[in-house]
Amino acid sequence: MNRSDWLPYDNTLDSYSKKEVTNLLKTFLLIIPLVSVILAAVNFSLGLAQIALTILTVPIFCLFSFWALNKGMINLSMIILISILIASTTLSCTLGNGVHETGIMVLPVIVLFSSLVMNVRGVIITTVTVIICLAYIVFAEKFGLYPSRHVPAVRWVDLVVVQTITIIHIFVTYTFSSITKKNLKRVKVELKNQEVYKSEKAENLKEKTELLRLVHHRVKNNLLLINSLIELETHGKPDIKEGLSEITSSIHTIARAHDPLYHTEDYKQVAIKPYLEKLIATFVQSSGISNMHVELEDILVFHEKALLLGIILQKILSEAEPSSLERISNNYDSNSDKMTLEVSFTEDSELSQSGLTLIEKLTNELNGKIDLSGRKISLVFLAEKTD
Repeated sequence: MNRSDWLPYDNTLDSYSKKEVTNLLKTFLLIIPLVSVILAAVNFSLGLAQIALTILTVPIFCLFSFWALNKGMINLSMIILISILIASTTLSCTLGNGVHETGIMVLPVIVLFSSLVMNVRGVIITTVTVIICLAYIVFAEKFGLYPSRHVPAVRWVDLVVVQTITIIHIFVTYTFSSITKKNLKRVKVELKNQEVYKSEKAENLKEKTELLRLVHHRVKNNLLLINSLIELETHGKPDIKEGLSEITSSIHTIARAHDPLYHTEDYKQVAIKPYLEKLIATFVQSSGISNMHVELEDILVFHEKALLLGIILQKILSEAEPSSLERISNNYDSNSDKMTLEVSFTEDSELSQSGLTLIEKLTNELNGKIDLSGRKISLVFLAEKTD
């Protein structure tokens, strides 16, 4: 159990409320010593020196409480204040002179005050302490543990004490109520501002998503436009067209890899399974193959890495003989955060030199490793998956 659960406000108030509560308690700590000095003077004048000296201990401890409050320690300040109020009231009662009834009335008021400045556990501790003190006052007098003296002439002092405590309690209760109302109003305003902020943030995110989609769409269109321009320029020039065929094929591969990113919902990450499935489906549809197996795990990969992976896969598929393609799969190792993409063939398959160069260059950008064997191409890279 957290130790602070048994204490007052330090860990439960925000800075604004803490400041208001601190200012109120400072005012209260100025009023209590003033009232104590007045009551001490009255008791001295009545010849009740012991009670007067007891009451004069309150201002001294109020100084310690005030010091703790200035240091920002509301918990310690309240513990000192409530403890000295209970102790001085109990001691004053046991000193007699007819103030027992006053003490019995003052002690419950202290409990009510503690309910304003402490949490539930703090109030329970205060209540138990007060009950023990009240039991001691009543039963110790009954069994003669201290002399009982009743002086009717000082009854007006009891009235002053009770009225003063009552007025102070009303003042504190009203002020705390005002603070609570202000806080509720402020919280409502903050909640409204947060809703506005969330709405603006969602709108901003939507704009960024749409902007990124537009970028991918335009990149794809521009790459296809470049291919179209090359085809126009090489029309009727078969030798030049054949020499540029690998370049136009690579451009087309990159353009097709951008297309699924245009349809993604997340502007930062891509669910790799549907992304690769769409690339593969587009290739299968254009090539007419039907016997290739696809087994993909779904993880989240950053856009940049997904795009590079898509271009690599698209290039492998476009370079390979469609009939030799057997299986495409990926595997994710959560311990090392590495993803492996494998393309298997039914027979030895060789990629063109330009294709290999592009794939190796893109693999380096992925900070990955690629293994090119006769019947399998294996690419391993750090996925950097995020939750």
